[in-house]
Amino acid sequence: MNASPVLIRFPLRRAAVLVVPERDGEGWLALAGSDGWSFGSLDEAHHEANWLASNLSLSVREVLR
Repeated sequence: MNASPVLIRFPLRRAAVLVVPERDGEGWLALAGSDGWSFGSLDEAHHEANWLASNLSLSVREVLR
């Protein structure tokens, strides 16, 4: 007997501030929820991510290339 997949919806939670490379590889993004900021260097992105994390009581996660 094949069971149909069941979609379980969970409440949206802000888990972390993400630091990720831009798609074209030219810079870095700091992402928090549905907002994002673009930076020319990894150091600038980390600085902003740490500030955001501190003010939003979140952790910082980095996604490597």
